[in-house]
Amino acid sequence: MKNKVIAMFLLVIMIAETSCKKWLDEKPINTVTEDQAWQTGADAEGAVAAAFAIFRRGLSGLTKDDTPSTTRNGSWGDYYFWGDSRSGDWITPNNDGDWNAGFQNHLIQRTELEPMTNWRLFYRAIEQCNLVLEKIPAITNGLTNERKAQLLADARFLRAMSHFYAARIWGDVPINLTARNVEALGRKPLAEVMKMVVDEVNIALPDLVWQNKGTRKESMSRGTKGAALALKAHALMWLKDYQGASDAIKEIMDSGVFKLVTMDGLRTLFDTGESEEIIFEMYYDVKKGEYSDYYGHIMTYYLTNPYTSRGELSLAVPKSKILEIYPDYARDKSDKRVNAFFQSIDFSVSSSELRPIFPDPLQNGERAIMFAKFRKVKDRSYNLMDAPVPIFRYADVLLLKAEADARLGRVPEALDNLNKVRIRAGIPVFTRDDAPVVIEEVLAERRRELIGEFHRVYDLVRLGRLHEFNSFITAQGEKDGAGFFPVSDEAFANNPNMEQTYYWQFNQ
Repeated sequence: MKNKVIAMFLLVIMIAETSCKKWLDEKPINTVTEDQAWQTGADAEGAVAAAFAIFRRGLSGLTKDDTPSTTRNGSWGDYYFWGDSRSGDWITPNNDGDWNAGFQNHLIQRTELEPMTNWRLFYRAIEQCNLVLEKIPAITNGLTNERKAQLLADARFLRAMSHFYAARIWGDVPINLTARNVEALGRKPLAEVMKMVVDEVNIALPDLVWQNKGTRKESMSRGTKGAALALKAHALMWLKDYQGASDAIKEIMDSGVFKLVTMDGLRTLFDTGESEEIIFEMYYDVKKGEYSDYYGHIMTYYLTNPYTSRGELSLAVPKSKILEIYPDYARDKSDKRVNAFFQSIDFSVSSSELRPIFPDPLQNGERAIMFAKFRKVKDRSYNLMDAPVPIFRYADVLLLKAEADARLGRVPEALDNLNKVRIRAGIPVFTRDDAPVVIEEVLAERRRELIGEFHRVYDLVRLGRLHEFNSFITAQGEKDGAGFFPVSDEAFANNPNMEQTYYWQFNQ
């Protein structure tokens, strides 16, 4: 059965990659093979697995098959650009022009950044989910009603997640809830998309389980009640429904399935994904043939020798910024996260040798400190990255609840969850009890705790505050949509209903 599921998974992927192109560049199962592709429970399992495989590719980075040949090596690690790069915290020590263009929000001035603006993989995942929701109800061979309900809920969760992620990146996006859609869909307001996400989660929740079968990382890389509730909470924060977000996270907390691990446990989390703190993640397993190519996994850009064969850093957080973000470490070196997340490497040693790691994480100069939160590589080449990509983890939702509660005036509850994260990091508890100050501290703590995990820009855009931290974006520019990505030229092909974000109509 296992071999049959894998075979079906590969079949669906091949079919999804070879069918006709539509206005969203979706690649559904070809109608010629539909009768054969939706017969058994194994077919259903493979179809849902295929949807998650497409989504996983979208998060880790587009591959050569996904991007125009005009881009560098035909591929790019997108994920970092979407959630972190424009936060003002990152630099490119080797002064790479494309990275700098991304930092400075020049997202459509360089041809190699065009893939960054393309939502094709999200809508391929959505189309696959739509097919699952249409076809699986009719399957009776080898599929119990209980498992069928779980698979349908899994697909509904992923459809909501794909819309949610696209909305955080582009703002207003099309909503596609119909399989094999050929209509020229226009963009829907972000609030409408987030409301749809919440509705989808509410439908899926009763049939989702808290833990799927398999290892922890396998379980938490598919839809679960925890993942769905975390998604719901994040969407509600965009809608400013703080009570709803707080309630959703309380369900996660009350489940007893997740917890804050120790600082040593964080190393396991980022290296293997096998952690009770993980709520939802995408993981990559070289043994199963899943890994990203040269430009396909953003984690490799953070690293250099001794972890990979890179001789120099491509991306880094400057020393002065680290000391700004972690004031307790700057004062007395108490914040344990600096040692856990950053390293200084002896660059005087030739890149052909294994370079030593200095005991002091900030021993190097301003532009030569390695961000080492994610350091799990299969070998020292560029491409064999075997690390998980965390999407939601327990610390994230605790801090999100702290923000929601503070905005609701429940400061003691907010401080309780804020300080759980601070205590683990080894820094003093926060005692100020005025809500605006607590909210600011929660946002600062999210910046510290979740650095490099692709939340910072989304937090700032959600609050309309990206311009406060990125000097290349003005307050008016952000109001006009500068915080969101421009829509790719590809989305306008044969679609009279598509419209570019207002800011990007005048800033190219």
